[in-house]
Amino acid sequence: MYCTRKHLLFDKSYLITFNQDSMNIGESTQLTKYSIPLKLETQIDWKVSQEDFQLEAFSINWRNEHRYFYADHNVLLRVKNNICGKVVFKNIDIFYKTIGKIESRGQSLISKIQGLDDDKVYACKELNKHKPYSKKLFENEVEILKQISHQNIINLIEAFENENSYLIVLEYLRGGSLSQCLKYCKLQIDQIEIIIKQILEAISHLHEKGFIHRDIKPDNILFCELGQFSNLKLIDFGISCKIINQDNDSNMNFGTPGYMAPEIINRSNQYRISQKIDIFSCGAIIYYLLTGSKLISGLNSQELYQNNKVFSLNNQILQRIQDPNYRVLVSKMLIDDPEQRIDAKQALNYIQLMNIPVNISLSTSLHCSQDPIQKLPDFKQLIRKL
Repeated sequence: MYCTRKHLLFDKSYLITFNQDSMNIGESTQLTKYSIPLKLETQIDWKVSQEDFQLEAFSINWRNEHRYFYADHNVLLRVKNNICGKVVFKNIDIFYKTIGKIESRGQSLISKIQGLDDDKVYACKELNKHKPYSKKLFENEVEILKQISHQNIINLIEAFENENSYLIVLEYLRGGSLSQCLKYCKLQIDQIEIIIKQILEAISHLHEKGFIHRDIKPDNILFCELGQFSNLKLIDFGISCKIINQDNDSNMNFGTPGYMAPEIINRSNQYRISQKIDIFSCGAIIYYLLTGSKLISGLNSQELYQNNKVFSLNNQILQRIQDPNYRVLVSKMLIDDPEQRIDAKQALNYIQLMNIPVNISLSTSLHCSQDPIQKLPDFKQLIRKL
């Protein structure tokens, strides 16, 4: 791909090439004059023809000056497609128009937007620059989503910035949230099992990539299409983090009361925050799916927080799950000690195990005065039966 730098006397033609970490502009692949790093600190602006609204040029900030590079509209679209999601663009209005508001969510406003070149509908997450942690939330979400590709995790399209906001363009999921589904739908057991498996697949992939979501809850699980439970996606990665970087967020609150693991809500120094916090949250969701009741509830936010803080799994709670196999699974996901809590891959293996005849009974009675966790079959032995 070629572009042109316009000068007073003579214009200069350059070759545009890409590698994993940079966009390079120069006379040839060996002679690079401009090397633009593909990271969120890099901002790319665009120039549009006032006559036909076609792209005319892109600009970079080079040594505190805007340098414009002109090319054919289709060439510029190819440049954009090569770097979208890796850098931050300016002037979102050049590419999209707002066609509706979806919801306000925490520190963000979610809008429905439409591409001006393809008429496709997307979701746009807008973060107010003047609110606390907005830049951190923006960078977290974009950095994590650009490293992840999975059928059960929302797709990042591209990122923009304007004077007052950070904007993340995402695929549009029109099926509503799991929270809405649980409120208005009566799910059958086969539908519940499909939903559980997909949630665990998403979490397992996220953990394999070295990330912690830190806010797994029904509101953050969306269905791609209304009434179709076979395709859902995990969303909202603003407070997610890389495992090795979590100490950098010591002042940031994360998690939602009702789904928070004990080691988070009690701020215990006994256990290091790990991926197991997502497992506890997922266990609370599975419990909700299977029983129709929230694991932890409260009449108001203060009571909900306190009930989450003092929550302890017991026999009475587990008995509300009718299927003894799922009692085992949920109990292992809700163990107070995160080191004893199973991980997402083990949970998926266990679901597979549930459909395979084995020589050990999973219907261990929970009608006992002892701690029910101690009465359940040994999980590791069950997994080895696969």
